Amino acid sequence: MPKYQLKKRSFPEDAYGILKPMKGGKKAHGFTVVETLIVLAVTGALFVAVAATLSGRQAKTQFTQGIQEIQSQIQQVINDVGSGYFPSSNNFSCVSALSGPSISTGTNEQGSNEGCIFLGKAIQFGVDSTDPEEFNIFTIAGLQRTPTGEEVSSSDTSKPPYDEAKPIAVAPPASPRDLTDKQKLRYGLTTLQPYFGVSKTPISSVAFVNSLAAYSGGTITSGSQQVRVVPIPGNWHQTESQAATDINNKLRTSNDVDPDGGVSICFVSGTTDQSGLITIGNSGRQLSVTLSIKGNKTCS
Repeated sequence: MPKYQLKKRSFPEDAYGILKPMKGGKKAHGFTVVETLIVLAVTGALFVAVAATLSGRQAKTQFTQGIQEIQSQIQQVINDVGSGYFPSSNNFSCVSALSGPSISTGTNEQGSNEGCIFLGKAIQFGVDSTDPEEFNIFTIAGLQRTPTGEEVSSSDTSKPPYDEAKPIAVAPPASPRDLTDKQKLRYGLTTLQPYFGVSKTPISSVAFVNSLAAYSGGTITSGSQQVRVVPIPGNWHQTESQAATDINNKLRTSNDVDPDGGVSICFVSGTTDQSGLITIGNSGRQLSVTLSIKGNKTCS
């Protein structure tokens, strides 16, 4: 026999061969009511904290997406003006009159309205009594020729640049046709009073218009065509008709073309403590649309 031999440890068994608990052993037990409530409270608090974190991140993501969409839409309007694109789901008639373009219902195809030209577009933010807040994109028409038959220009520097073109918004009250593109701000965005220049002059809308040629002795002297920004001074939160009237009355007489400091529009988040300042200005010969995100609701 080996000198050392392992002994088999014996455990008590019952009549069916099932092991019995040894004396002095601890019996297993469940959670008490108090312990269960504590676990549920901690779990609930963790769930609320995680949900709040995810909700905050989602709100910030939506704000960023919404403000970048607006920046892109403004840039697209500028591009449309530069390329000469304008919406016309309904044909209309536009003829030259002493007071400016005269628009009526008609069947003229695009490009066949002699005496009128597509001059540009204007954007009105903060349309009155809209929720979600809306903004309007107006189409602007102008005269092609002066009453003496000459092509409209900006040659006479004693007059405002668009005096000869006599621009109007193709929308009521000046036009029975309404080519206004109505859009909504997304994700609860709202706007503060927009302004232009270092003096922060309040505006009702901002226009983007093609430059008019300047002539000297029948020869063009101004170079290639470019898109220019013209702020339209006026009250905030107007109706579409009021904003169109401001455009009709003030674009023709404005000398505030490509103002120093540009045009500034503040967009405020509806769910986070954020805002975004969009500035539109002339950078050389190209309009720029820049965005600056702020950690407050005032764009300061």
